[in-house]
Amino acid sequence: MHRFYVITLMLTGMLLISCSKSSVTEIPVVPVPDKYLVSYTLVRSMSVLDVNALYSPVQSVYPDVADIIPSVKYGTKVYSVTYNTTLGTKKLVASGLVCIPDGGGAYPILSFQNGTNTVYANAPSLNAGNYSIQLITGFATTGFVVVIPDYLGFGVSTQVFHPYLHLASTVTPILDLFRAVKEMSAKTELNFKYSADTYLMGYSQGGLSTLQVHKTIEDSYASEFNLKAVGCGAGPYNLIQITDLVVGSTNYYQPYYIAYLMKGFKSVGAFTNAYSDIFNEPYASRIDGLFNGINSGSAINDQLTTSMAQLFSVEFRTTLDTNVKFKDMRDALIASSVSAWKIKTPLILTHGQSDTDVSPLMTKQLYDNLMLLDPALPVTYIPMAGLDHGSASAPSLVNFMERFLRIRGK
Repeated sequence: MHRFYVITLMLTGMLLISCSKSSVTEIPVVPVPDKYLVSYTLVRSMSVLDVNALYSPVQSVYPDVADIIPSVKYGTKVYSVTYNTTLGTKKLVASGLVCIPDGGGAYPILSFQNGTNTVYANAPSLNAGNYSIQLITGFATTGFVVVIPDYLGFGVSTQVFHPYLHLASTVTPILDLFRAVKEMSAKTELNFKYSADTYLMGYSQGGLSTLQVHKTIEDSYASEFNLKAVGCGAGPYNLIQITDLVVGSTNYYQPYYIAYLMKGFKSVGAFTNAYSDIFNEPYASRIDGLFNGINSGSAINDQLTTSMAQLFSVEFRTTLDTNVKFKDMRDALIASSVSAWKIKTPLILTHGQSDTDVSPLMTKQLYDNLMLLDPALPVTYIPMAGLDHGSASAPSLVNFMERFLRIRGK
């Protein structure tokens, strides 16, 4: 009995040891799946020499670039990134570019929101070799993780129409891209650390998009994103006012902007007015077919008219601000506009004073309203004399970048 008892104890002990060892070593480690990040693909690499070669010739046109070049210290890798986001209640995969410095440090995010585009092939994630995109991605070599969202309706999300200038449909995908960048920083092969410090800049459509993100972060996400500075150029900040200005004009030479605005807002159900409520024929019947991802803005303009009396219905031109028929439209345009508020983050506003595409009144009025709230608000307004919508773009971005570098302290 004694021998049997000893053997039984030995076998029981061996079994317990075996079970104990198994419980420690054989439980598989299941990685936590990323919530936002779907994929990233290297599409381009840039060295310090590459970036200097890009920026040096620009100095002859924009001498202020010379203030940026000394901060070019790193190579950078440019990735096409896909990530999870939403459009209203609909789940989507969106895309953009993420440019990571080679230094292996913790870098702030610098997000650039581009101007109006109607061509699928011009989405940033499909166009990383474009000279203008290279100039923006080159900012990463100064020590920022540069992020360029495609916007919904471009890149991998062409199954939906681009919700042009619509606030919620713009802001949510941009913030979700920032969250995907945070998840990218956990990938050891990418060799960078995430910093919540965030800088924003954009021009034209991107000027409004940037201000929409700015206000949303300060209102609701300040604990998640530490905004450091914001630069907005030539944005249509008050959508009701700019629509009134365009519709009330005798001639306007970028009619596709308003057509795009109407189609974009209709695509997300912001209002239900028929195109015939807004546009005269033959233009009302053309709107849907014109925005096909192939036509450029100028090609769309060619199918419209610069005469506002011919383009828009009499009812729309004369009663937009009062007719109950247009109430949902007015409410939607107001909801996506950005009014003055007591900003906390340094804001730089620029606008070409000869701009006929987006009236300089947009920026002047926003600045004046900010100053009425509090003259001590951290906002700078730079009116650019003699420059129009196109020619004010590059100097605005250079100005933003100079100031961001000073604020960052490098």
